[in-house]
Amino acid sequence: MNEEIRQSVLAAALAIERLNQAFEKRADALRQAGDAKALTQWLTATHAMRDSGNIYLSWAKHYARSAGTDAAAEESEPDELLDEGSSWPPDQHLAP
Repeated sequence: MNEEIRQSVLAAALAIERLNQAFEKRADALRQAGDAKALTQWLTATHAMRDSGNIYLSWAKHYARSAGTDAAAEESEPDELLDEGSSWPPDQHLAP
C-alpha cells in the first residue's frame, strides 16, 4: 500500500475511533443516569456504528492492497488500525 493511501486509511481509522469513543461516553452517561431504555437503544446504535466503521476500513484496506500491489506480501503485515477491543461485550449489563 503506498504511503499516501496508508496515511489516509490511518486518518479515517482514527476519526472512526474518536466517533466510537464519543458514542461510548454518551453510553456511560446514560448508564450513570440509570436510563436503561435509552441505554439499550444507544448501545444498539453504538454497535452499528462500530461495525459499519470496521466494514468501511476493511474494504478500504482491501482495495488499497489490491490496486497494483503484492497483496500476499502485505497480508502478513500488522493490519489493525482501529482498536476494536474497546467495544462493549454483548453480555454486558445495561443497567447501572
